[in-house]
Amino acid sequence: MADFERTTNVKEEFSSRGIMALAPGLILLLIGIVMFIYQRSQGGVLVAFSVVLMVISVGLIGYAVMEFSKIKKVTTADVKCPFCEATNTFTSQPNEDFRCMECNREVHVEPDGRILEVFQVRCGFCNHLNFYSERSTGLICEECDRVIPISTDQENKSEKVFEAYTVHDDDHPYDLILTTAPDSEEMVSCLQKMLALNRNQVKDILNEMPVTLLTGIPKKKAELLAAQIASYDGKADTPMSEG
Repeated sequence: MADFERTTNVKEEFSSRGIMALAPGLILLLIGIVMFIYQRSQGGVLVAFSVVLMVISVGLIGYAVMEFSKIKKVTTADVKCPFCEATNTFTSQPNEDFRCMECNREVHVEPDGRILEVFQVRCGFCNHLNFYSERSTGLICEECDRVIPISTDQENKSEKVFEAYTVHDDDHPYDLILTTAPDSEEMVSCLQKMLALNRNQVKDILNEMPVTLLTGIPKKKAELLAAQIASYDGKADTPMSEG
């Protein structure tokens, strides 16, 4: 588990707890005061109960104030996305990969907190600008889905050498079928980016396996996406599309 969280998520959690305690606390306080005044003037027997309500309300309000005060104590660490240069704010320096809130790309992070540098390359087929990092072993153009082979220079691992663009020897369309997958945050994030769906839609997919995620895609893309799913302990088949 990551030991860092997005600052906005932590603040929203404290705020939600505070509101959930403050609202009933104020309501109980109002009821207790009204009941106390009414029962006291009428000599009623519910005076003690009204006092109990007010004590409970004070406890809830106190808890709400405590939760709201935690918001100011949340620590922050700003991390710039190497793809779009947007600032992502966390409670501490990330030591695991995370997804940028602005461009939704996965930012690779070393265990020591170092953000991996990204490089740019234009597709030789459609001229679309693509990105890759030191960890990339293959690249599929985001625009035309053609493969851009990447190899690592053994003499200088920080440099990347692009091989000649390969010719597709298999032009048949393939499907990507999800057969098994854990209901984990990593898998949900992976499928959200892959399918451009919201969290609830991805959750529905995970409850309906096996399910076809994509149809009519190139073989290389299907294999790379299946490998990406496998990296999060899932399994996907890549059969040739029928018809």
